[in-house]
Amino acid sequence: MPSDRAGYTLSVFAIDVSPSMGESKADPGGGCKKPKLDLVKEYVARKCEPKISSGRKTEAVGILSYGGKVAETNNQANRAFVVENPDDEDPPYAAVSCDVAIQTAKPKTVEVVMNLDVGEHEGNPVSALMVALDMIHVHKHTKSWALEVILITDGESSFRQEEYEDAMDRFDDLGVRLSVVGLDFQPLNEAVEKTKSRNKRLSEKFWRTFVTLLHERISKTTESEEMLPTLEIFDDALEASRLPKAAVVNGTVSGIDLHIGSSEVDPEQAITIPIKYSKATMKARPPTLSKAWKPAMDLQAPIRPSLGTQRQSSNQLMSSLINQSQSQSNNTGDIPKPEEFANLISADVKHHSTYIVKKQDTAPSATQLGSQGLDGDYLDQYNASQKATQVEDEEVDEEFVEKEDIVKAWRFGSTWVPMEADTFEPMDTRKGVEILGFFPKDAIKRHLLMGEVRFVWPDLTSPRGQIQFSALVEGMELRGMCAVVRWVLKDKAEPVIGLCLAAMEFPGEGKRLDFMYWIKLPFAEDEHNFWFPSLTTYNTATGKVITEHPLLPTEEQCELMDELVGSMDLDAYAKEQAKKEKSNVEGEEEDEDMADENDDEEGPRWFEPEKSYNPVIHRIKEAIFHASLTSDLDANPLGPPHPELVKYFNTPDDIGEQVEDLTQKLQAALDIKKIAPRTRKKVQKEGLREDEGFIDIDELFDETSAPPSTAVKGESSSQKPKVERPSPAKAAKNPRFVESDDEDLAPLPKSTSMKAKPKPGRLISNEQPLEDFKRLIEGEGDVFRKAIQDLGLVVSENIESSFSHQAFPLALDCLKEMRNTALTFEEVETYNGIVDNLEKKVKKGKHKDFWKKFEAEGSNVAKISEEEAQEALNGYE
Repeated sequence: MPSDRAGYTLSVFAIDVSPSMGESKADPGGGCKKPKLDLVKEYVARKCEPKISSGRKTEAVGILSYGGKVAETNNQANRAFVVENPDDEDPPYAAVSCDVAIQTAKPKTVEVVMNLDVGEHEGNPVSALMVALDMIHVHKHTKSWALEVILITDGESSFRQEEYEDAMDRFDDLGVRLSVVGLDFQPLNEAVEKTKSRNKRLSEKFWRTFVTLLHERISKTTESEEMLPTLEIFDDALEASRLPKAAVVNGTVSGIDLHIGSSEVDPEQAITIPIKYSKATMKARPPTLSKAWKPAMDLQAPIRPSLGTQRQSSNQLMSSLINQSQSQSNNTGDIPKPEEFANLISADVKHHSTYIVKKQDTAPSATQLGSQGLDGDYLDQYNASQKATQVEDEEVDEEFVEKEDIVKAWRFGSTWVPMEADTFEPMDTRKGVEILGFFPKDAIKRHLLMGEVRFVWPDLTSPRGQIQFSALVEGMELRGMCAVVRWVLKDKAEPVIGLCLAAMEFPGEGKRLDFMYWIKLPFAEDEHNFWFPSLTTYNTATGKVITEHPLLPTEEQCELMDELVGSMDLDAYAKEQAKKEKSNVEGEEEDEDMADENDDEEGPRWFEPEKSYNPVIHRIKEAIFHASLTSDLDANPLGPPHPELVKYFNTPDDIGEQVEDLTQKLQAALDIKKIAPRTRKKVQKEGLREDEGFIDIDELFDETSAPPSTAVKGESSSQKPKVERPSPAKAAKNPRFVESDDEDLAPLPKSTSMKAKPKPGRLISNEQPLEDFKRLIEGEGDVFRKAIQDLGLVVSENIESSFSHQAFPLALDCLKEMRNTALTFEEVETYNGIVDNLEKKVKKGKHKDFWKKFEAEGSNVAKISEEEAQEALNGYE
């Protein structure tokens, strides 16, 4: 019977290693040809990988091979037959070897499979089935285990079929499922090809008959399809084994009570229903590190005592491993094989915490000692001593603390508040699920149902509880309500608020299954709401509602966006692809009426969540599996990821081509432009003037003090001329002067001049564009393109904000300088692009007359032709 719990499975793989398995066969996934046995090894290894990765002791695997050397026969049935029939020279179970007895799946199992070689004897698959059933019969397991035998053969060997009826009886009696995987077999709905060899045709017909008869026999005693035998095609089975597989297991079932009302307040009206629950979904996590390896050494090099102590010391790890292995081998003194050292130099990784308090260094530093008047020789000696005792200082600065001496602390602002373990008393809660109330299902926010989910159903051993639970589910379903519950897993545990949604399924006629889904709800502190303004109206500061604004989309933009979204409907694309494939297969197109009917039906979806896999998790699994089977990763590196992992990474090419023109229209309608990269601006601090920088506090607060010494002799402080700081606009016409100590007028230093600042992300200001541009070009650094682009933006903005024709001459001068620079530094395309954009803006703006002045300048500002660019380049060379 199938297992209802995670694990509790037993699988025996019967592998055909007859001489025909050494022949080459095309890999179903593409690529070069490989021996049949190599492909079978990969298939078995991939089937064993999930069992090994789970780490469960209830995942049992057995390996047997048939068709190998007769001398290597190893099975209990053959030994018993030889004892009873010593004169029989052709025992039925010869050439069948039990390579791995049924045991917990381990990496050693896969290692044995990968070391199988092609045999010398034509194996008997029926005898292999009898040996596999004998292995399962001897193994200790309960009725709850799922038992399975997988027979893999190419059918090229002739064999005796006398025991097939006994094999059927044992499959039925033991409750074992059979899967026959045939290499190059035909599907059941197709006839066996006559071009195949005689042995293969007979073998394939035999297994078709065997599986059909066994299917009819077992289907009479069970309704589970998982128990019915199957005949599979090897190519399809290998491709399926290579697919990423999500770990689907049944969660642990736990019991708890569901309370409606309080038994302490009103025991007569309170209702208690015994229920069961288990996890429905669980967060998937990638494989974790489970073992750590010591540094690699040359373990293959043997130890030779005659070489002296030097060689002995170089192999200390090898010596310790040999001593360890000899002590574990009952003092036999045998030196283990080199490949057995792998188990001795690895260790399980266990969590370990160490608590350390780092002390602050209170010793004076070298700079502090130097400031106290020590000479240079003493400082050199001090620094040398500090370096010599650095290791000792590190040990002294750290103090280990036991876990029992540590107290937890909570942070309050910038202060840590220690709290003893018994400061807070646990909440006086009791184990159980208490219904707090009900509210409509339509009021549930969709994003609240995205956490881990639990199944909730009544205890099947309580008929009264089943009736109460079913009535509760039916009442919630009829009224469209859901329940808010308070869940406590054990006494004095933290309560969790959750949501119970009623569900009703009908597995058969006259049958109904009532259960609930439970989802955890967030508290107020766990939910963050982000609000944004309306996309259709704009409210001013005075409360006026505006429907047309640069921040609001226009009807044209909305229509284009709707068309774009509709054109990129992936489900519609999947339906079209399905129609094309169907029409290609049938060879004719459907009528319009049939097409309309198909549109109404639910067609295929492009994205199917149940078939989408986390690429990170499965890629790590691929890497681990590949490394476990590969001896030299440099010669055989990990290949590309499986196509299913990257299936949804890119937009289909057909959709990209379909919306290319539409995206260009939408880009023009939305005026989307590429933003220039932001550059960090260096902040330059202005220097101090000669009369700034120091303040005499006594003189500042002394009312009777004399005026500053900078005053002219014979004049009072009230007669001192006041220095006026002109505005930046008047700075050029009215240069500022300060009084010097010798009473001469001196110009203000350049560092204090008011410098125009460019806008964020630019190198050129709008006030002095030509001066800034020349300074950048003459300075150091390759910023020619950036300078030309910024100057083009400044020219466009100055023209737009110009009062009458005031900014036109400066704009033309800037364009002339830009053109000359573009010719010199090969930035022709940059300049021509700026001119094109400027023409569009000017002709749409309020200063359309600027373009007449632009055209009047002629070749001084016009776009650069290819001839001019080539001539400038030749002249530069």
